[in-house]
Amino acid sequence: MRLKPLLVLLAVPLLSGPFAAHAVQVPAVPPTGGKPDAPMPIPVLPLTRVVPKGEARSIAFFAYLYPDCSSQGPVVARILEQPRHGSVTFDKIDSFPRYPTASPLASCNAKKVPGLRMTYETEENFEGFDTYRVLTINPDGSAAEYDLKVWVR
Repeated sequence: MRLKPLLVLLAVPLLSGPFAAHAVQVPAVPPTGGKPDAPMPIPVLPLTRVVPKGEARSIAFFAYLYPDCSSQGPVVARILEQPRHGSVTFDKIDSFPRYPTASPLASCNAKKVPGLRMTYETEENFEGFDTYRVLTINPDGSAAEYDLKVWVR
């Protein structure tokens, strides 16, 4: 059976003159080598932080929001690999997200929203490099793995 290529429709914002909007069709290759029924791979994102020796610090805040900044539901986190020289905790809190200025959710940065805070606490007297892995699952079923690198100084 020969697979038909998927098409993705991309549109640029409406502008006048030579930059007027136009749509472009781009073939989308299934990421699983042509098996349309295979699950999409979960993206792995690197995250590096510095934590003072002997302290606990917030490493990340996870929230999944609608464009009006209301929560789509809770984000669930799982530790896939424990850190060797510290501990990780998760707390449900209200905090300020940090979306890039170009994001449609950038206006949410000025509002406290419900989410999940990840905190790393170092072992007493440890100084050096630590790593761990976390999986987050969003309310819509999408997910991401985070490969965390923590410098303890």
